[in-house]
Amino acid sequence: MDIYVVDIETTGLNGYPKDHIVEISIMRVNLLKQKIEQVYQSVIHYDVSSWDDSVLNSWIFEKGIVSIDEIKQAKKDLATVAGEVRKMLSNKFVSAYNNAFDFDKFLKHEPWNINPEKNKSKFAPCIMLTASEHVKVPSKYKKRKIIRLTAAKKYLLNENTECIKNNKILENELVHHGEHRANYDAFYAACILLELYRRSQYRIFPRVYYAHSMNIYRTKQEKRELKLIKKTLPKAKIINPAVYEKKWKDSTGKEIMKRCLDLLSNSDIVVFSAIEQDGSNYVGKGVFIEVKFAEELGMEIYFIGDGLVKTYNLDMYDDNDWSLKFGKVTLVS
Repeated sequence: MDIYVVDIETTGLNGYPKDHIVEISIMRVNLLKQKIEQVYQSVIHYDVSSWDDSVLNSWIFEKGIVSIDEIKQAKKDLATVAGEVRKMLSNKFVSAYNNAFDFDKFLKHEPWNINPEKNKSKFAPCIMLTASEHVKVPSKYKKRKIIRLTAAKKYLLNENTECIKNNKILENELVHHGEHRANYDAFYAACILLELYRRSQYRIFPRVYYAHSMNIYRTKQEKRELKLIKKTLPKAKIINPAVYEKKWKDSTGKEIMKRCLDLLSNSDIVVFSAIEQDGSNYVGKGVFIEVKFAEELGMEIYFIGDGLVKTYNLDMYDDNDWSLKFGKVTLVS
């Protein structure tokens, strides 16, 4: 599967329509092969005589990252580059190191129109937000920081990283461009994406942990519930602990619980079910612990009722009945 990683250089941070994209680069990233291919790069020609001093004196020109002469001498104008990029990214998965900046402030708008409505682009998770979630960077602040590209590169990549070794020729071709040029930043954003993906930390489709009683394993109820999850979340990968039952047959109950919680914590969504008796819904201790753990983690949780339901209460019912009625589920109208 491929993701197209985009990087842009702009005349400011405000976005469309005040600021302009002056350079764009696109890398095609093959997740399985850990390969990166540069598929597009262009500086954009503008009639700079129409720009006021605030644009001509913007940071990107003052620091010499892109020069005014490059803008004047560029062969392709805005309409041409936007049209080529829009066509290239049509119906593709796209991402950037900062989706909120590159896409929300610029590329979603005229004349680019990189969005699901105009060219059917599909947005993959933001590389920066994913890196910020998983990369531990020393900080004097308790609150987790948004990690910049240079810091993510430092803490995730080195000469022995698989994606660097697999793309060394391209790196050597692009590294002379220097930091903050679109080619350079797009390449290392793509490398960071690949390393996060290799670590199972970057996911296009969500992982859904299916918490249910062992009494339901391999029953018609399990089949019915799996079918409902697939119908409601068609692109999700379902993590079903029943699959591991034989593999874990010699493990203790505590060991199995720990492994289930490990699977759950590495998922994005939890869907749980209950066993109905006398018109009420009950869960055993295992499912109760899983749901409460997911609540502590702040995860998205659904109860399987008439569909997937978010509004429920799960309370302890009988702490002596570990297998069936440890907890009781009530729906909130």
